[in-house]
Amino acid sequence: MKYVDDITKLFTRFGANAETYQEIQPNYKDFKDDPVIPAVAEPEPPVEPVKNTVLSPPSPKSPPLTEPPASSATGDRQRLSDLLRELNQVRRDGLPETIRKRTKAKVIAIVSANGGVGKSTVAAGLAKTLRHPGGRVIAIDLDPQNALSSHLGITRPAPGLIQLKEQDADWSAHRLPGFSDSECLPFGTGELNERRLLRQMLLEDADWLNQHLASMNLSENDTVILDTPSGATVYSQQALDAADLVLVMTVADAASYLALDTMTQWLETSPRRAQRQRYVLNQRDDSRAFSRDMGVLFQRRLGANLIGTIRLDHQFNESLAYGRDLLQYAPESIGCQDILSLSGAVHALLFADASSQQGTP
Repeated sequence: MKYVDDITKLFTRFGANAETYQEIQPNYKDFKDDPVIPAVAEPEPPVEPVKNTVLSPPSPKSPPLTEPPASSATGDRQRLSDLLRELNQVRRDGLPETIRKRTKAKVIAIVSANGGVGKSTVAAGLAKTLRHPGGRVIAIDLDPQNALSSHLGITRPAPGLIQLKEQDADWSAHRLPGFSDSECLPFGTGELNERRLLRQMLLEDADWLNQHLASMNLSENDTVILDTPSGATVYSQQALDAADLVLVMTVADAASYLALDTMTQWLETSPRRAQRQRYVLNQRDDSRAFSRDMGVLFQRRLGANLIGTIRLDHQFNESLAYGRDLLQYAPESIGCQDILSLSGAVHALLFADASSQQGTP
């Protein structure tokens, strides 16, 4: 088949005439490139001699934050919250310990691995007996159960941490008077959403408690006692970071003894390990051989770190039920005697340096 026949059939198929077909041959004779104009080099500026200058060292760079992948709105909000906490941790770790604001008062954190070990009872007992000359004792309730104020004889409702969570809140103005010249700042009562907001605030600001304690303008003769919920919570974590002394509450039973290893690991991984960590054995029942045997095991295991033992005394519960101060109602009871002994040992730990300085001529 000829080339012309293919063209004819193609034009016929589209309803055209092959006679109108015309090939155009390219002509390159008249094509000319644009003339190339050489670039003129600009004269370089004269180089001035380098003067003696002092260069400041580069500022330390913060570690990069994790880039969030694209996902749903709920996932984005969660990642944003994680990034904010990470950024706060980076900012916090970049500050020297001496720059961060801390209260001048001695701070005691009372923690435990298990519930029902009597943290609030001991916290209230120390608040009533642990006083340095020229100072005062303030008990702060970080436990959402809000029970510490009842142990100190405070029954009227009042604003607590849950209402005073903002950074500009004045904690000093809301301290309540308790038994034996003690002072208390309760956790307070609030809706579930308010508790969630407070917990989220503590998660995002790891220095929340330290800043509030510093704003109270306490002196080096004052003492702060922090009552915390059981286990490794955000409240107890902030208390550990603020404490000069950690008192670990335990009881003379098998479950508490088995939890000692877990408690030790938790304290060792704390962001700021307290200067001192001691244990208090509570509710030892000398009428039962098993309780006495467990007391011996705790003593062998903890040694000098077991700073005090409080024997089982039912008058603690009776005093709480009737709203009475046990120190005034039954000062000779075994519970009172053990609390006073523990208070003396704690005072010697906290104020040992000040006492030795005063005794030095």
